[in-house]
Parts: sequence; C-alpha cells; structure tokens
Amino acid sequence: MFIKIMTLLSLIATLGGAPVQEHSIYMRGMEIVNLNYETDVVTCVDPVGFEWEFIGCEDYCVNDIVCVLLDTMGTEDTIKDDVILKVDYSGYWTD
Repeated sequence: MFIKIMTLLSLIATLGGAPVQEHSIYMRGMEIVNLNYETDVVTCVDPVGFEWEFIGCEDYCVNDIVCVLLDTMGTEDTIKDDVILKVDYSGYWTD
C-alpha cells in the first residue's frame, strides 16, 4: 500500500504539481583578489572573470587559489544566482 501511495504522490507531483528544480553541483578554481577584514568578506575571481564573495578571511591571503563548490540553484542558463557551498584552499600564485 505504501508503494502505491508514494507512486501516486510522485505522479501527481510530476503531472500537476510545481516543477521540480534540478540542482547541479560543480567545482571551479578561483583566485582571491581582496580581503576585507572589517566585514570578514573574501572576494575571489574565477577564470571567466566573475567575482564571488564568501565569509571568512582568517586563513586566506590575496593571490591564494581556492577550489569552490557551487550549486546552480536549478538555473542552468545563468551563473549569477549560483551559491557557494564550500571553499577549500588549493595553493597560491607567486610572482
């Protein structure tokens, strides 16, 4: 009985309910370009030139490279609403 109810609810959601957004998770390498210690905000830039921000200056320096895990929030056609899920230190640039 439980399986029949779950199948029916799934069918109703698919046919008549709100569309379900598929979230895609992806990674992107970025370079840290600014640290604002007053607001604790780290600004980094991806290879395409988009700027991203996250909270937590304490262990980062300008020119550090980070690997950022992002969520598309179900909108594959735009990057502007993507959300940072996790940031990991990956290295640094030297001159």
